[in-house]
Amino acid sequence: MEETEKKTIDIFRQNITSLMNQEPSVSMRQLSQKINASESYIQKLMSGKTNPSFDKLDSIGKCFHLHGWELFYDYEEAASDCLAILQMIHRLPHSYIPLIQKYMNFLLEQYDQLTISTG
Repeated sequence: MEETEKKTIDIFRQNITSLMNQEPSVSMRQLSQKINASESYIQKLMSGKTNPSFDKLDSIGKCFHLHGWELFYDYEEAASDCLAILQMIHRLPHSYIPLIQKYMNFLLEQYDQLTISTG
């Protein structure tokens, strides 16, 4: 197995585990029922022994109110990027904060419109 593929599977597994820990209302059994799969399939996904099909990926994402691709997003890596951005913002003059906030709101609106049109 290629290193990139292994990392991708590890990210997916970590995200599923984290989401299930954050939402105690979603057990392995409940997840398997919601996506119409066996509990052993969920266990194989969580252990990295199998990869989800596109339809299962989409169904899993919906269970957690996410797009399927978001299950492969490396949130740990993004957190360090966010911290670096916040540190840079902190160094700016305080008068820039409202402008940055306005710009961030604009970007989030654009993202929302994009996900609505493609979702």
